[in-house]
Amino acid sequence: SSAVPPMQQQGGAWQAWSLNVSTSVFIVFVNKTLMDPRHGYGFVFATSLCCLHFFTSGFVVRLSEWLGLLSSVRMPLKDSIIFSVIAGTSVATLNLSLLVNSVGFYQISKLLIIPFVCGVEYLWLKRPLTWPILGSILVVVFGVAIVTVTDMAMNRLGFIVAMVSVVSSGMQQILCGMVQRKHNITSTQLLSNTAPVQGFLLMAVGPFIDKAVSGMWPTDYQARPGMVPCLIVSCLVAVLVNVSQFMCLGRLSALTFQVLGHAKTVMILMIGWLFFHDSLNHRKLVGMGMAVAGMVAYGYLNSRQHGTIPPIQKVSSQSPLSQALTQEKEHLNLLWSQRSSSSALIPQTALYRAGEKTTPTGTPDLLSARLSEALLSDVEQGEKKR
Repeated sequence: SSAVPPMQQQGGAWQAWSLNVSTSVFIVFVNKTLMDPRHGYGFVFATSLCCLHFFTSGFVVRLSEWLGLLSSVRMPLKDSIIFSVIAGTSVATLNLSLLVNSVGFYQISKLLIIPFVCGVEYLWLKRPLTWPILGSILVVVFGVAIVTVTDMAMNRLGFIVAMVSVVSSGMQQILCGMVQRKHNITSTQLLSNTAPVQGFLLMAVGPFIDKAVSGMWPTDYQARPGMVPCLIVSCLVAVLVNVSQFMCLGRLSALTFQVLGHAKTVMILMIGWLFFHDSLNHRKLVGMGMAVAGMVAYGYLNSRQHGTIPPIQKVSSQSPLSQALTQEKEHLNLLWSQRSSSSALIPQTALYRAGEKTTPTGTPDLLSARLSEALLSDVEQGEKKR
């Protein structure tokens, strides 16, 4: 089958990542308004909210397929269920981890997803990892830890729940790209097959988890004026978050997605400081500086490992959403043109809590360039495997 030009794949990955970052940051503040009991609407049911997000994503994608805007492909039911169970377990255990652990240990467990993904990609997927790259990843992890971790307290149950959340979250991100390549499908087709299943799974367990976390059943909630429009905005933005995440993981390695994803933390802290008067002390500034430096180093070292860096493309005048959707359309057309071929393409969830500071648009030029280099290196690595 014909190969996709590297810069074309790199552009698609870059636009998908930009869309994912911008929508992920935006939805954090939307959900903060929706869930904050004092300054928002008090809808404190995080797992049930994720359930609504998946149902909305499945509905929008399938409606688009019915209208002929997207192509429909059905995965084997077994694969859909396996992927959905792992993804649903990630959402449920992340919420439970926050219930049974301190906020500090909860943040540590989320950071442990990076070394877990490192190990799986190195041992199972045979991804080469040099000591300098591992060092840059550690700088990112320590930087984010300085920013987000304030205390450390855990118990045996909390440790078990946290480790399950680490494994399920890491495997969901790894399998996302693997499933797309295995069945030769796009991100929207994967979402169409799995989002409804995830919605039903979370609907079965969500109310019980929310009752344990908040002390209330979702059915006991008394809606406040303005809550419904805010909930609708949250669900619609979640569609873009889910689609862009699947687009990223279909084009990038899960490790690169995890490392570069922590730029969201820096962006959220900066927006909170600029517009919501959140505190930004010296400790947070040092941690943010370490995280950004680690991401720049990771992009540079990752690109050096896999070859010469071509010039960075000029930024298009289109919006990130328009560019990402254009790239996805091109990706879909390519898949259909290769449907008769036996070889698959090798291109290389969302938990949203009120006030969570763990999920980059206006990044410095150097950071943008290095992140773009990291995306390109994943594409080149995929091309070599072909």
